[in-house]
Amino acid sequence: MTRLVVDIGGTYMRLAVSEDGQNFTDDPQKIKVKQFANVMDALLHFVQRIKYNPDDITHVLIAKSGRNSWDIQAEDIAHIFRNAHFILANDFEANAIGIVWNDTVDLMHLGGSEISANSQNTRAVIGSGTGLGLAYISPDGFIQKTHGGHMIPALMTSEQIELFKDLQQFKPDKTVPIYEDALSGNGILNIYKILSQRHHLDCEYTDTNHLISTGRNNPMVQQALKYYHEIFGLFAHQVLAFGASYGGLYLTGGITDQLIGHDLFDKNLFFENLYQNNVPTVSRDVRSTPVFWIKDEFISLKGLLHHSVKAKK
Repeated sequence: MTRLVVDIGGTYMRLAVSEDGQNFTDDPQKIKVKQFANVMDALLHFVQRIKYNPDDITHVLIAKSGRNSWDIQAEDIAHIFRNAHFILANDFEANAIGIVWNDTVDLMHLGGSEISANSQNTRAVIGSGTGLGLAYISPDGFIQKTHGGHMIPALMTSEQIELFKDLQQFKPDKTVPIYEDALSGNGILNIYKILSQRHHLDCEYTDTNHLISTGRNNPMVQQALKYYHEIFGLFAHQVLAFGASYGGLYLTGGITDQLIGHDLFDKNLFFENLYQNNVPTVSRDVRSTPVFWIKDEFISLKGLLHHSVKAKK
């Protein structure tokens, strides 16, 4: 059986093929979404480049972010991949499945008094990228999808409150402030723009990737990242407490990967805000929770492979 597994985000998509349902036939590929008009153009481009006949594909497994606007219909998939079983999943559902079913997931322990995850307790996955994703993993392996990134933020300082008021200028739909407004690629960029405006400075950066890769010495970038890590820690505190997910917290996503890769992830500030002076029971549980970075950026594709094995059965 030939499985095509695809994770479609707001900025990038990741693709791979597997013949055995356990391993990728070749290294997964990562390409920019904006290169293609729609999902079918992207999938055809990929299978033709790796020299596969669409009729030989037996499973098409797609995980899609809510920040991607492509319309993905089963009949369109069936028109091209005529012999394939099709499954469409949420991107964070796929990430969480990858953690549950992959014993060799590559993790870096960032903090928490416990150094190993406890699968007997609920665990949480947070992803900061084009958007902000959250999923919970129950002790029985059930994956609970959420709209957690769209929670109204619980802020601690007047500066944070004022920041979210200013971030509303970037939301023409006039919806309420949410955590994703700050904890995403556009969030960091928009915070930087606000700070530059306040100090009557021209914006040196118009792209988040450029900002992270070259802006470490820029005072406005430094301040933007300070806000980001403060608010990220507050969000993570709520995630753990609301979900009683003290078995482990996993951080993933393109922004998290870039910040850690460029040595810009402020662990001290993140944990300072994660560890609030809450009631003793909550403080104890939050402080004990092991926090990990998922180093494998293709963990969602491994989760999709498990979907394909279940589909076979």
